[in-house]
Amino acid sequence: MISRSRSSLRNGILTIVMASFAVLSLIYGVLLELAIDDYRESRIADHDRYTAIVRRNLTYELDHLMELSTNLSRPRDIVESIERLDNEVLSDWGKAFTKTVGSVVFTDLDGVVIARAPDEFRFADSLSSEIYFEEAGNKGVFLGIAPVDGKDSFVACRPVLKYDDVPVGYLIVSKTITSSFLEALLPQGNMKLTFSDEMDSDLSREVSTSLEARRIVEVGGGFFSLDFLPSSEYRELLRLQNSLIFAFLAVTGGTVFFLLYFLRRRFEPYTRMVDALVDYSERKTDLDGLLDAVSKISSGVSDEISYICEALKDMILVLKDKMKNIQSYSTKLEYLANRDSLTGLWNRRKMDQILLSETERSSRYSASLSVVMVDIDHFKSVNDNFGHEVGDTVLSSIAALMKDCTRAGDSVGRWGGEEFLVVLPETDVKGALEYAERMRSAVECNVFDEDVRVTSSFGVTQYRIGEPVNEFVARADEALYEAKGNGRNRVEMR
Repeated sequence: MISRSRSSLRNGILTIVMASFAVLSLIYGVLLELAIDDYRESRIADHDRYTAIVRRNLTYELDHLMELSTNLSRPRDIVESIERLDNEVLSDWGKAFTKTVGSVVFTDLDGVVIARAPDEFRFADSLSSEIYFEEAGNKGVFLGIAPVDGKDSFVACRPVLKYDDVPVGYLIVSKTITSSFLEALLPQGNMKLTFSDEMDSDLSREVSTSLEARRIVEVGGGFFSLDFLPSSEYRELLRLQNSLIFAFLAVTGGTVFFLLYFLRRRFEPYTRMVDALVDYSERKTDLDGLLDAVSKISSGVSDEISYICEALKDMILVLKDKMKNIQSYSTKLEYLANRDSLTGLWNRRKMDQILLSETERSSRYSASLSVVMVDIDHFKSVNDNFGHEVGDTVLSSIAALMKDCTRAGDSVGRWGGEEFLVVLPETDVKGALEYAERMRSAVECNVFDEDVRVTSSFGVTQYRIGEPVNEFVARADEALYEAKGNGRNRVEMR
């Protein structure tokens, strides 16, 4: 009976201790998972934003071909040269535009090539069976993706009209889809863009472990796979998650092992140990209180019980150290979830929180509040001419300039791409205009890597008490686009 009672009590003690550590593990595990989920949601928002930018860039390339084909089909010299089958004149016209496109081809009404640039000596072959020629003949124009000389290309094909209504031939403008061309359309590094003319199994397959995410972009009748390569922050999250799981398993496993081994020995001090552990599991005391209780139990007992107490104290100290690490990891995860990985500024998600908080405070205390929206002028040309690495350096340098020009209570964030947002509490529109002009001058005068110089446009507005946050920010955005429409490198107010 006594043996059964002791066994039951031992089992009860073991159950309580395991339950307390399991509850702690669950609590900290949930907190960690929440932080990871926040970071993942932030990354998903980034992926959606970058996908929209890539789709816009692809559409721009197609629209550029359409605009070029429209302009090239109008000159009288071209119309007359097609009627005369003048290869030399038409080749000269085509060569003038092949720096921005792959090829320019002029044909007669039957699809026979009259002139081709840059290959001016390739002519007299027929394109009548090509899909773009047939569709242009049936529908009046073709804009999309089709093979040109066996290579997938962006293609614009339209008839050349005499007197605006009599067709005399056809004009085909194309640009080959190459890996370097697709790479130039990406807004930043750690991305890969590939093309397929149909949604095949390669594009629709599950994302492999070597990728963080994949988006499919359909443009011009073709499909582009936008792959996001794992960032260092993402790999760090996975490492932290695995480390914390291992740490909790190790602490819990070690606790169970020591209790199973020592609780079969001397039994009288165990009740006090149980009371201390129960108090801890019920949050009546913390780890320091538990450590003090175990230290008191260890005095005046046998060497065996003393050894158990020392083992428990060691495990409590290990657990305290792990909890400190968890707090450190949680702080780091919160930083990663709220910061832009390139510039170190607040990201869009954090800036939304700041805007909500500051507008509520402004409404409550009738305090002045202004925002400044900033956009780097012609930033795409920096990436095109100097590469994304220089473009990233320009973004980071401008972010540093913006932080240097703000006060301790101001908030600066990357709003998206080359756009930034500055929240200025206790600042009216006059002070915001002064800040924007100071920042505009600093950017204009700064010389970046590779002797790059850029300018920036600014939209400024002051908060109107009680208005929704989205309308507040929209006015700053409207002012920014007004600044761009008025010539860029200037500050406008709404």
